[in-house]
Amino acid sequence: MKNILGIILLSLIMMLAACASDQNNSDPDPLDPQNRKPEMESNTNSPSRDQLGFVRYTQDEFDQNNEPDPKAIHMDRNEIADMITRILLQNPDFKEVATLVTDEEALIAFEASNNISKQTAIENAEKTALSILPGYYTIHASDDNSLIQNIETLHYSVMEDENLDMEPLVQTIVDSMKKDD
Repeated sequence: MKNILGIILLSLIMMLAACASDQNNSDPDPLDPQNRKPEMESNTNSPSRDQLGFVRYTQDEFDQNNEPDPKAIHMDRNEIADMITRILLQNPDFKEVATLVTDEEALIAFEASNNISKQTAIENAEKTALSILPGYYTIHASDDNSLIQNIETLHYSVMEDENLDMEPLVQTIVDSMKKDD
């Protein structure tokens, strides 16, 4: 009888201690959605900023956005082209890569080593771009070295003359790349 009474008393003391420690914990649970702190979400100086990408909105917050077209998606084409090129160059079989990203197409011209077949290199380039770009993009890749210069020339031509109609120039490069498909 004394053992049962002792066990019950010990259990009550442990339960009270657990409840007391929960009440004294003034740190909010960081995973509790009720403890959301907007100032933490926009802290650009945080050392962990580059470890995760996170955004959370309610429909009301999204609808209250005062931008003229808040649902428009912006994509930095230069950043995407740079990312595709850098990923491909991590493969030692690619010696030089030029990437151009438009509204609907990605053009990738490269020089590859003799250790990789032409078709495998083209597939690698296309799959790399496909893994980064939205699914509606058309991706063209070629191992024709002259197209590296053509892509670069097109880029600088558009930079110099923003009114330049680049569609026919892009189509010329695409037609040259389709010969490799």
